[in-house]
Amino acid sequence: MDAYKKGQYDLAIQEFESILSNNWDSPELYYNLGNAFFRSGNTAGAVWAFESCLNLSPTHSDAKYNLKLANLKVIDRMGLPDPPLYLQWYLGLKEQFTPTTWINITLFIFFLFSLSVTVNRLFLFSLVQNLRGVILTIFFISLFLTFHSIWTDNSLNLGVIYSLKAEVRSEPNTFSTRLFEVHEGLKVSINQLENDWVEIELLDGKTGWITENQIRLIR
Repeated sequence: MDAYKKGQYDLAIQEFESILSNNWDSPELYYNLGNAFFRSGNTAGAVWAFESCLNLSPTHSDAKYNLKLANLKVIDRMGLPDPPLYLQWYLGLKEQFTPTTWINITLFIFFLFSLSVTVNRLFLFSLVQNLRGVILTIFFISLFLTFHSIWTDNSLNLGVIYSLKAEVRSEPNTFSTRLFEVHEGLKVSINQLENDWVEIELLDGKTGWITENQIRLIR
């Protein structure tokens, strides 16, 4: 952090990346790395680091805010129409916690339900019977959120375009048709890998191939 505090952002980036290369990471490490990237003018690095921070800590408000600032510098930034309110509520709730936290919440709710069944059998409290129905409903909601969170975490691979400009091609070779261009900082889905090529998908559904060295996988 000394290098960052002194305004030596390139040196700070090297130090943070060195820590990551030793398989040690944390939300704060990615957050500080994102700030260093942003200060040095590296939009792609900033987006990648803040996204990685939010993967580990979805409620990190500072990372969310700084990611919005970094995305303002992305040439190709795009958005989808706002989903219905109920879907916004659901997605917001799901993204409040990591899959591991959702598992722990679900297990705790299941424990409460089991406890309510035991208490009801021993004492026959009508209040416990009513609470049991509420707890069971919450349990199934939590269980669904848990499975959805795990599925999203395991099946959805995301990356950030890391080169200033990348030509997206129809096939994984340099002789195929050039479809369109993407620029640094754009977040994309990764569909598949083939040799040194990556098939990407944009928010609007466009797909194509770029070379592996033009993208960095979000951790």
